[in-house]
Amino acid sequence: MICISGKASRSFHPIIGVVAKSHRPLFARKNTIFVTDKLDKSSIGYKACISSGRKGYFFHPDHIYNCKDIEILHDGDIVRIDATGCVSVLWEVKSHQNAFMITEACNCKCIMCPQPPRQHSPQLFQEAQYTLSLLKNKYIKQICITGGEPTLLGNNFIEFLHRCINEHPTANIDILTNGKNFSDREFTRNVAQVATNNVCFCVSLHSDIDTLHDNIVGANGSFSKTSIGLYNLAEYGCKIEIRHVINKYNYHRLINFAEHIYNYFPFCIHYAFMGMELYGNAASNKEEVDISPLDYSDELSDAILYLKRRGLPISIYNIPLCLCKKEVREFARQSISSWKNLYAKECDNCDLKKDCAGFFSTSVSLPINHIKPIKGAL
Repeated sequence: MICISGKASRSFHPIIGVVAKSHRPLFARKNTIFVTDKLDKSSIGYKACISSGRKGYFFHPDHIYNCKDIEILHDGDIVRIDATGCVSVLWEVKSHQNAFMITEACNCKCIMCPQPPRQHSPQLFQEAQYTLSLLKNKYIKQICITGGEPTLLGNNFIEFLHRCINEHPTANIDILTNGKNFSDREFTRNVAQVATNNVCFCVSLHSDIDTLHDNIVGANGSFSKTSIGLYNLAEYGCKIEIRHVINKYNYHRLINFAEHIYNYFPFCIHYAFMGMELYGNAASNKEEVDISPLDYSDELSDAILYLKRRGLPISIYNIPLCLCKKEVREFARQSISSWKNLYAKECDNCDLKKDCAGFFSTSVSLPINHIKPIKGAL
């Protein structure tokens, strides 16, 4: 998420509110965080304030002052401020790539995970619930529910999904999951009773070989549970996308994996082959997992074209166009969240920059030496 920082006016509990960059009537300030260059008497009545100027007075609401880069905040953004002086954007009003992270706990320890698991914090789920409340009656095009592993929250996960569907019935909802908990038929049935046609379960599967998948995710038995989970979701009529993160462990088996999903999981609505974000565990294990997309471009091309010939809907996520073979560039998507999307200086000379995924700004290293700006059409 986007974070900016300043200094806190005093010690206070975290505050969540909707950004306003112009004044609101007194009756409309209850859940509003006012963003201004200078705090004055007109700043009274807001839930909190964020200012690029000096510290306010005792009669001002709790606030962050001397805050840099406040221009990146927009009217309607939902932010959290805390006593460390941090301003975190929980919901970016101009983005269609927002996500609710409802837990950092996970039942896997993926070697390339950019968000290493932590003990579950009830506060994180409560903040997601409150953020959802602030979005009520707003037009929302896309919602993502993620973690950690969101299904670990059990009934709380189901209730949160139900709220998202009821309060935003036209929104497309993606659930990022390793699918293991869907090996429980009763749980899957309960989720399916809530899910509508707008909900897609994006399930991670990283190999066609059970032991290799289990080594990548750091938990024995995961391949079996995820596979059963996929079948249970399909049996109850849920929409499914399979996501495959390419790394040094599995890149050489991309065509085998393509054959596997065609033979065993042809019922999914979409399949995604994904480049890595070298952050978190992936950064810590860089020597073990990192491989440039250029080094597996042949294998990726073979897998994509195999699935294309069989009529399956397929995409490439998080890989720049110039690092894909020309024959599969049409499948590469602009998939990286706007707040962490980066283009190298060399990309300025590329005719296809606006259609390219670019890079993760969070990655500890980028294959800069492999970038070759493209001239002409896709």
